Amino acid sequence: TSDDSHFARILSSEVTKVINVPVMSDSGSCGIAGCIYNMTIPNIDNSRRFTQSRWGHSAIAEIYKMPIVSGKVVLNIMDGLVAQYAGGPRAQPNFAVHHATILASRDPVAIDALTVRQIEEWRAKAWLAPITPLAQHVQAAGQLGLGNAEVIEVRNVAP
Repeated sequence: TSDDSHFARILSSEVTKVINVPVMSDSGSCGIAGCIYNMTIPNIDNSRRFTQSRWGHSAIAEIYKMPIVSGKVVLNIMDGLVAQYAGGPRAQPNFAVHHATILASRDPVAIDALTVRQIEEWRAKAWLAPITPLAQHVQAAGQLGLGNAEVIEVRNVAP
């Protein structure tokens, strides 16, 4: 019930570098459970304040911008081998797609922006409501200078 927020101990004191490995999934509270979400919402004690609210999207981006988070993340690797476009972030096999994709970047905003676009395509084909209105934290993170949500270069790596 406090207005104070506390980070998980492992993030606040035990590690100096983090490789962030989110799974490509939607989120009923934040639009997507991507790179930015994965380093903020599960790692803060009163995360309910930052989801499904008018100001939550900018707060999530501002939390990520804090040195305790952004200063430690050195690489983001999005697991999109089997992606989920609805019902997430808990596993919902009825809304899973064999996507066979791994996205890697130091830019969490770029990965999340690509993820929003892809999940929106799958949701549209399934006649589901768009998630972009809930995923405004991605645009807010771009506006805060945490990465680029607009001009993204994707390079395919051949096996």
